[in-house]
Amino acid sequence: MVKSIDSVTRAMQVLEILKKTPQSLTLSELQHYTSINKATLLRILKTLMMNGWVIRSLNESRYSVSSSVLENIRPKSLEARLAEAANPTLEKLYYKLNWPSDITVRDGDRMKLIETTRDRNSFLTVKLSQCRPEFLYSGVGRCYLSFCEDWEREEIIKKLKNLKTKEGKLAQDTEWINQLVIQTRLLGYGVRQSSYYNHRNNSGMLIEAIAVPIKKHNKKLIGCLSLAWSSDSLKKAEIENKILFQLKEAAEEISNRMP
Repeated sequence: MVKSIDSVTRAMQVLEILKKTPQSLTLSELQHYTSINKATLLRILKTLMMNGWVIRSLNESRYSVSSSVLENIRPKSLEARLAEAANPTLEKLYYKLNWPSDITVRDGDRMKLIETTRDRNSFLTVKLSQCRPEFLYSGVGRCYLSFCEDWEREEIIKKLKNLKTKEGKLAQDTEWINQLVIQTRLLGYGVRQSSYYNHRNNSGMLIEAIAVPIKKHNKKLIGCLSLAWSSDSLKKAEIENKILFQLKEAAEEISNRMP
């Protein structure tokens, strides 16, 4: 009689749990559902990740089945597929530049972070779920507003005008917004307003950020890739000659990897 392989059985158990669960799961949640000890579970997850069956988010260390596995079962949302495609690129970008980067998408009248490496730098402490950048002040918001289709830009501005906030008041200035869009398109990236959030490093220097668009193969905008750094660390020439090229290259890489 042929014996079964226990490790394979446990790996299949983990996969089944992840396939049946709509949201990604933490290691503790997987332990709860499978009753597999932590050390063994980590080895199983590492093996599944190495073979492209499972992915782990960079910021919150949550596990989910890859898009290719779910393709004929329960296709992932565009947002989830973008985060998955960006995962290895953000990892590589961090080791190249040593500054954190984010992937953001539109979420109504704000932007929303869906993947990031910001937890690796102490100057960016806002949690992924709590960070919703504003359109008219953040680099990602300005980037999205400038590179989205005309009808969507009009829809966003209409929503902003209804806000009883400083941004809502600024949204009434049509000429200022038109100039912002033109300038951002000419630059090829969105620039964060220096005082936005008033984030500073340990030396009291402001945190700067720029964002480039991520487009699908049909050129439709799906999100933005941004990079943040301490204002005393990079000069404008470095941004234009080195950083911008690598960000655009990374955005294209993410687009090409989209399942």
